[in-house]
Amino acid sequence: MRAVKPALCFVLLLITSASGGALQEPVTAGLSDFPVSAWPSDGTTPVVRDKYVFVDAPKNEYVLAYPENLGTAAFEKNGPGSLKIARYELQRNVEPEVSVLISAVNPNTYRYSYTVGNGTAAKQSIDQFSLVAPEQVGTIIKGPAGWFAIVQRGRTFKISNPDWIKTGAAAAWSFERPEAFIQPGSRKSGFELESSLKPGFTIGYFRKAPAVDIRVATSGFIPDAVKVQLEPLLGIEYNSKTVLLLGPKFARNTADRTIASDFLQGVTFLTRTKQLNGDSEFVKTLTGELERFSREGPPLRLTPQPRGDAEIEVFNALKIGIGM
Repeated sequence: MRAVKPALCFVLLLITSASGGALQEPVTAGLSDFPVSAWPSDGTTPVVRDKYVFVDAPKNEYVLAYPENLGTAAFEKNGPGSLKIARYELQRNVEPEVSVLISAVNPNTYRYSYTVGNGTAAKQSIDQFSLVAPEQVGTIIKGPAGWFAIVQRGRTFKISNPDWIKTGAAAAWSFERPEAFIQPGSRKSGFELESSLKPGFTIGYFRKAPAVDIRVATSGFIPDAVKVQLEPLLGIEYNSKTVLLLGPKFARNTADRTIASDFLQGVTFLTRTKQLNGDSEFVKTLTGELERFSREGPPLRLTPQPRGDAEIEVFNALKIGIGM
């Protein structure tokens, strides 16, 4: 049985400014900017016409600021009333550390087994994990004790490069009991998915489960004009921590050149974000060979051997992907 040694975590980096959390030149395979404005870091209350939802990223909160009579006849007749301000916690203050073991169950099926850790710097537990996958991902999925698992069909995700990440479904895991949360500094194995699809790079979303106050904020207690601005922000693409990882992606008849091109993008991304060492002889050779292979096809010549968990995991997944 072929297997990929677990150990590699591909956390997408969001580079912040030194002055207070404004996103600058993000390196991410997910979405780079929030769909609403930032709450001022100096503590002043912004007065922006028709904008009622803001993000206070350093505090991991979103802020609702709107006239208390918004949406009423009094607003139309007398203008805005006193400003109502409410803060709610986002679900993305987690630090996922993900590894995957990919093994051949039979000649037509692969098992993807994930171990999920939560770094010591996290301020929230990881209670939910969703993996972006093509519609043909399969149906066999299970979670560790205290979690349920389901393959959700008809799911599409907003991503920065739709030509790279294939959407259409999601493999989703969520807690069933609070004691099963992945607390900061802990890890949990047993997130498994079987699929006929070969590995490639995709996206995982990790977050805390919605709190009661978030459910209240999205209920009928706020004006419709505020809800319209709030709903995109609370979508999984923004209200979670995004991770680039290996997952089921390619049909068995996919051309090797296509898979090589996908791995080239993934390796390039990981090198830019320092997940792979760009000075490594293996990484330099792999990058050059993937560029050539994606144009010309086999063979893939890799004389330097992979060293370290990150290089070994990418190499072994590539062997499964293109049948080396």
